[in-house]
Amino acid sequence: MNLKEIEALLEKFYEGGTTPAEERQLRDFFTREAVPPHLAVHADIFRYYEEAGKEELPDPEFEDYFLAEIDETPTISMYSRRRQFFFLTGIAAAIFLLAGIVFTFRNDVFLHSSKNSIKTEIAYQQAKNALAMLSANFNAGLDQAQKLGNFQMGLNEVQKLQAFQKGIDQMNKFSKFYQYQQIIINPDDQPRP
Repeated sequence: MNLKEIEALLEKFYEGGTTPAEERQLRDFFTREAVPPHLAVHADIFRYYEEAGKEELPDPEFEDYFLAEIDETPTISMYSRRRQFFFLTGIAAAIFLLAGIVFTFRNDVFLHSSKNSIKTEIAYQQAKNALAMLSANFNAGLDQAQKLGNFQMGLNEVQKLQAFQKGIDQMNKFSKFYQYQQIIINPDDQPRP
């Protein structure tokens, strides 16, 4: 067998496409003593396969015993005790919540008596009267608040007048400045006292 065929078989072997007969050819080639140096890295693999193929199990029933032990191994459940605890705790919490809601609203929904409806009607009338009195007083207070609004408008006008007065004061200062400037620039033009 020439080197090109061996290289092609090696490539096919590493891709997993060789037949048992082709693998035997590769094993025979690499187990002989004279292997080309560029293919020597592959020789160890085939020498290992050759030696491993010669080994025998010490007990011929070892495989049956091993498989029986695997089948007897207990399976581990996917749900741990912690997960089961959380699941049961969640169910208990839901039951307590539902019971709390039922007992809270039991008096209002299930045991509605006429005595409760009379008290409710009296409370409704008292609240209605209180709101009517509040509305009347609120409207009277609203009239007074409108008068305060007019007073506020007057204050705004006074503030505008104050701003106008500030402007006039500034102009007076500017006028005095202009007089002093004329005295400083042209002292000869001023009347003598």
